[in-house]
Amino acid sequence: MSINIFQLYNDEASKEMLDPGFLPLEIKGNPRPDWREYWGIRSYFLENVLEEGNYYGFLLPLFKTQMHLTAEKALSFIEKNPGADIYTFSPSVVDSACHLNVFQQGEKSYSGMLAIMEDFFSRIDIPIDFNVFINDFRTTVFCNYIVAKPVFWRTWFAITERIFDIAEHEKSSLNERLNAVTKHGNSLMQIKVFVIERIASAVLALTPNLKIANYLMPHLPRLYYPCRDELRMLNALKIAYITSQREHYLHDYFSLREDVLSRCDPDFRNERCTDPK
Repeated sequence: MSINIFQLYNDEASKEMLDPGFLPLEIKGNPRPDWREYWGIRSYFLENVLEEGNYYGFLLPLFKTQMHLTAEKALSFIEKNPGADIYTFSPSVVDSACHLNVFQQGEKSYSGMLAIMEDFFSRIDIPIDFNVFINDFRTTVFCNYIVAKPVFWRTWFAITERIFDIAEHEKSSLNERLNAVTKHGNSLMQIKVFVIERIASAVLALTPNLKIANYLMPHLPRLYYPCRDELRMLNALKIAYITSQREHYLHDYFSLREDVLSRCDPDFRNERCTDPK
């Protein structure tokens, strides 16, 4: 068994950000910046054969900054939790706890994402009701911060390649929406990048037989620190619903979620104040 964790880079600035404890993987010439890191991951899968017992991960240069985690500590976490099929690293406890799933979280930032995802999953005969689809701490993945065996990556790549094919070759409404441009910080990016980023969470939630070990970042935004226990309870309510399918756990989840956001999120409070209802 070997652990192959790559960090992607495409220029000198991103190369300087790399952690020497990971393996550098260059996106040579950065020929398709519109696909961001997916272009590098895709190229690797097309050019290499994955060994069944090995682990593979593809991280951004910002991993250390976002996770407050060095390669040494990330590898130590994997070694101290042997036997998992997948290791996930969660850079945002709040986003995981305060949204039912990563797609609803995405809709808040990128309007239209839920409709895109519903159309896409219906297209590949995996209908999903995002009103009850759950991502808990274990299955919430942002930025593709995941280290996994090929049993995960094969499914992930099959699904992401369908997105790639639609975005590249199809003449359809779904193609247009995947390639639509949205603002992300100070940059303009296409929606397809954020769709691809969330496929890992869908695969994990849909394959509960895979064993997951999750590194939960211990740091919280200052505004949410008073609700640190409630964030854990939100996650527990999600798991209770997954396990039992009893709707009262969802009702309790949304009630507690509203309380947490009302206390900790100024934007949520402002939205409530301006709600005509």
